Amino acid sequence: MIDAILHLPNATQIPEPLADEDGNLALGDPQTVNGEGDRLHYVRMLPAQLDEWRSHATVLAEATYTGTGTAARVYQQIQDDPGKLAIYESVYDTAPREVGDGEGGTMTITPPFAFGMLAESKLPVPASVSARQGMEQLIRLGLDEQVDTAIDEIEDPIQRKIVRNWFEKAGEWERDNPQFVALSEKLGLSAEQSDDYMRQAATL
Repeated sequence: MIDAILHLPNATQIPEPLADEDGNLALGDPQTVNGEGDRLHYVRMLPAQLDEWRSHATVLAEATYTGTGTAARVYQQIQDDPGKLAIYESVYDTAPREVGDGEGGTMTITPPFAFGMLAESKLPVPASVSARQGMEQLIRLGLDEQVDTAIDEIEDPIQRKIVRNWFEKAGEWERDNPQFVALSEKLGLSAEQSDDYMRQAATL
């Protein structure tokens, strides 16, 4: 499953397969709409379903659903991209504003950056992933080029050779394998981050 945020201008023409029986968008909550009728939807879809929407909506952000923390990763993509942020804020205003405090004065409130999200649950940690999946996740995290240095920093020469041998020749990477644990620590991953690493690698 993929979590994504879709932007649909008011004039968007939706083909029949993507509309409900009343001709409205076949998308539910959470959503937000501005005064012009432009919309944002937070969705969780199969990759093929999301691909059907790409020709009719702008996908501002997307991430494989891996349980708790997925929405944070999706919203961070928008915060990191000025162009997408501008589109997002044209529909959902995140600027601080003055409101009455109920006592004749005013107070400043700042809306949360996220207009909404879908329920998340902690997914189980896979016992293992293939070496291909493990390596691809290292690449996605930008850690692949740090592996050689991390292994070289292992002080014990025997342990260093064992970890390098495991990294280069293992067909599967087990979460509890001492070599995986040693390499994860050298790459600066906490135990929780290593668990998330395995969850995300298992989806690749």
